[in-house]
Amino acid sequence: MAIAEQHGGKRLKHAQQTTLSLSIDRLSDLPDSVLTHILSFIPTKFSVRTSILGQRWRHLWAYVPKLDFRQDNQITINSAMLLRKVQTLKFLRLYYYTHPSDCSDQTTRYSFAIARDVKRLDIRLLSINALPRCFFTCKTLVYMRLAACGVNPSSGTVCLPSLKKLLLCYVYFKSDESLQNLLSGCPVLEDLSIGLHRDMVYCNVSSPKMKRLWLEFVSNSRCDRLEINAPALKYLKMVNSFFEHIKCGVLNSLTEADINLVNDNNKPDYLLHSRSLLEFIDRLRRIIDSVVYDRTTSFCNLTRLELTADIHFISMFLKNAHNLKFIDLSEFGEETEGWMEKVPTCVLSHVEIIKLANIKGKKHELGYIKYLLKNAKVLERMEISYPGSLAWEEKIHLLHEISSFRRASEECEVAFVVDFNK
Repeated sequence: MAIAEQHGGKRLKHAQQTTLSLSIDRLSDLPDSVLTHILSFIPTKFSVRTSILGQRWRHLWAYVPKLDFRQDNQITINSAMLLRKVQTLKFLRLYYYTHPSDCSDQTTRYSFAIARDVKRLDIRLLSINALPRCFFTCKTLVYMRLAACGVNPSSGTVCLPSLKKLLLCYVYFKSDESLQNLLSGCPVLEDLSIGLHRDMVYCNVSSPKMKRLWLEFVSNSRCDRLEINAPALKYLKMVNSFFEHIKCGVLNSLTEADINLVNDNNKPDYLLHSRSLLEFIDRLRRIIDSVVYDRTTSFCNLTRLELTADIHFISMFLKNAHNLKFIDLSEFGEETEGWMEKVPTCVLSHVEIIKLANIKGKKHELGYIKYLLKNAKVLERMEISYPGSLAWEEKIHLLHEISSFRRASEECEVAFVVDFNK
């Protein structure tokens, strides 16, 4: 019996080895362009290890147009760079999860990449040392992500004529002017994301062709002034924002804004900060005030609205956004008397999806829901979220009442979603 089991184990092992060999052989039959593309999805040190698979694979890794190093030592990185067989480099990633021990050798590596017309850079160093100047004069870069490293370009020394997307994740700026100097050398920049470091006091974001801007600020940031000059901006997102002073240029192209305010108990005038942040909807105070007081301003390009506000503000917004298709509302007020006696154009003929959050079945909430269902003629779906803590009787009442409301759209589906976080 023991002998039979031993032979059975050998046969199984032999079968597994045969299967692996056949798999490798099938891969080996693929053209070099396909194999190098597959290898480009894994870190370089793993790509190099495929050289032991056979003669067909011995030098294949050296033709991969991407170098991806993650906490690799100096010898590994230098060897991989020296042994590469191609003269161009599409992508370089260099990640350190602890402070790099060989900072003096970083300039050589960046010069290597820039000399090979690198198009995408992804650098994470955990070092406050400033990146070398050659970093900011690469004419072929179209994408750059910098994280936890020093950025200190001086005025007039930045030339990144092809850069379209830039991500700055909690980098170390030597001065407030560093960001301005960097952006001034990126004439075609379209997409900018900034995780603001706490040592910046004045944040100036100016770019003539920028279309997307994402700003995220740490809660202990001492930055109290923000200035945005981006006339082509279409999308703006701000998270954890505590600015006391905001200056904003023309934002006539803005079609979507997502602003997440977090209360800062250390600031006694928090309401002023909130109002200041709301001024980001096209010279923000003037536009917001024109909506609140029902002037002639309209948001003709706005198709999606996510809003937490009182019902009067919501009604004024709906009246001036005629092409809205998606509405996401939460925490509206209790007063319903005379609410939108004239049904807004967007509700009548454009709104397709409505999401309502934290509905508890109160009289004023049911009134709003009844109004929307009655008048939204092309509505396809209304999603109503109610708290998981809602009592069973209240839940039954909520479902029964809403299910009985007349719907202007025969295609409308009403879905109820429980929110277990509330």
